[in-house]
Amino acid sequence: MTGFVDLYTEGNTFLHRVDPRVKITAVILLSILAFVLSSLEALAVLLAFIMVLVVLSRTPLAKTAFSFKFVFRLMLLIVILWPLFDRSGEPVIASFGPLVLTEPALLRGVTSATRIGCLATVWYILMFTTQQRDIVRALVKLGIRFDFGLTLAISLRFFPTFSATIGSIMDAQRARGLEFGKGGPLKRTRNYVAVLIPAIVSAMRTADGLSWALQSRAYGARLDRTYLRDFKMKWSDYLALAAVVLVLVLPLTAKYVFGMEL
Repeated sequence: MTGFVDLYTEGNTFLHRVDPRVKITAVILLSILAFVLSSLEALAVLLAFIMVLVVLSRTPLAKTAFSFKFVFRLMLLIVILWPLFDRSGEPVIASFGPLVLTEPALLRGVTSATRIGCLATVWYILMFTTQQRDIVRALVKLGIRFDFGLTLAISLRFFPTFSATIGSIMDAQRARGLEFGKGGPLKRTRNYVAVLIPAIVSAMRTADGLSWALQSRAYGARLDRTYLRDFKMKWSDYLALAAVVLVLVLPLTAKYVFGMEL
């Protein structure tokens, strides 16, 4: 469970060396493109392009599979549920009493799932190739307040710890004979109370200790901050940024200037 957020993988690929500010900008631009594109074919091409970047990041297969299993489940859920609430269009593929499955509704579900896949994958690339402290410092360099950056850093740092704490509590309760997977919905809910209360107490203790640690380091005593290692844009960073802008501009031009269905 601790690997859910700590996805960074050591490496020396081009994606690892690119300035974090460029990578964050690229993630934002590609996310915008995923929202702008409306056809399944265009989104599939974008997803294939992003998956190529995942391969180039040389992230271990085990970590990639662990990360994407949540995304695949969400995509599958969208494909299944979308036609149940959207019954418009023809032809009708199947009918089960009041439930009607139409081809346009199914295509819209697949399209939405593909869009979610694009959004999740591009953010995963950032997490795979950029250390958490570099992400935070890059956000500050881009104009985000340091308080927000520190909040994000603390969240990224302690979420794995909190997840591990919950796992330890559940293991301890199982050792005492508590079975989380048995019984009706009400009984299962009551069983999880035995996990929730210790987890909340642990989180409050961690927050209290963190607040004392920040005070002991005189957090907020001075507005200007210095860094041991600063970011400097290289020609390769500008080239990568130009390539990402081009990837965004070309489809937008084709769609809104030349009227292509993308």
